[in-house]
Amino acid sequence: MNILMIGLGSIGQRHLRNLKLIEPNTNFFAIRKKQTVPLLNNFNRVLKGNIKKKYLLTYFKSLSEIYRKKIKIDCAFVCTPSSMHTSQVKELLKYKIPCFVEKPLGSSLKGLSDLEKIVKKKNINTMMGYQFRFNPMIKYLERVLKQKSPIGKLMSAHIHHGENIEDFHSYEDYRISYAANKKLGGGVILSQIHELDYFLYLFSDYKIKFSSFISSKVSDLDLDVEDIFVSNFLLKKRENKILCSIFLNFFERPKKRKILLIGKDGTLEACLNSQKIYIYKKDKKIIKRFKFKRNDIFVKEVKFFISKIKSKQKISNDLNLSNGIRTLRFALKLKKKFIN
Repeated sequence: MNILMIGLGSIGQRHLRNLKLIEPNTNFFAIRKKQTVPLLNNFNRVLKGNIKKKYLLTYFKSLSEIYRKKIKIDCAFVCTPSSMHTSQVKELLKYKIPCFVEKPLGSSLKGLSDLEKIVKKKNINTMMGYQFRFNPMIKYLERVLKQKSPIGKLMSAHIHHGENIEDFHSYEDYRISYAANKKLGGGVILSQIHELDYFLYLFSDYKIKFSSFISSKVSDLDLDVEDIFVSNFLLKKRENKILCSIFLNFFERPKKRKILLIGKDGTLEACLNSQKIYIYKKDKKIIKRFKFKRNDIFVKEVKFFISKIKSKQKISNDLNLSNGIRTLRFALKLKKKFIN
């Protein structure tokens, strides 16, 4: 296979490492304009060495240069700052190259409608990098919500993700990261869009009947984007109603990532960082433990994507760019209510 990497920051290098394990005989090409991120390991620690030599990469300046050299690219991974994604994906689809796109699909509505038309018109496999879809804990919660619930009829849900942006990448000053900069597509809503994606996924059987939301910058962090987001959604499925809240922030320590479900017969608390789910009933407490390495879910999603490229099987709309467009539009709507 010939695989093209566009962007080799922390997530680009993670995908590259995993691809090397999955497809060791692959030829890797890269379009890399800025070479500021050093060679990293799975824990984002800096290693001695050179990315190009380590992975035997062939560098190019543009996609048109690759095309002129008549190199057939089997698929591409888009891992650049969010603000660049939409235009880069449009160019890849122009050359009929299947692509895996890191979240989110963009940072504005600009070019999104055009991209949507291209996606619908061209029969090219695409996939969004929402790796939580491959997390066994999210899979378990999907069964709880859509099949059999151990806590009875669901009445309330709360999604919480708080993590200090200064702890994201030890190798770089957070102030230059994409997450901290508006022009690069930063802000807590787009950076932590995984929570919005699995919210839409887990509650896909429900309709949003009412919503209220607000974002702002409340910390002393050196950012020009929102660092806190709070929302409430009233969801309805036939006669059943749920009130769901989502809380995101860029300043919390220690980091916390939890999903709380409150039902008629008990409460379920999923602690995504500790990989434990607690089920509380009147006189009973059940602990479900999930044992997997963080990188495992990244490997799963990449394996899935490569298998579809090789078999030429269509990736479903709930995982491809159609979902990326839907989730981005939802997130951008939530970003509108920013109060300084």
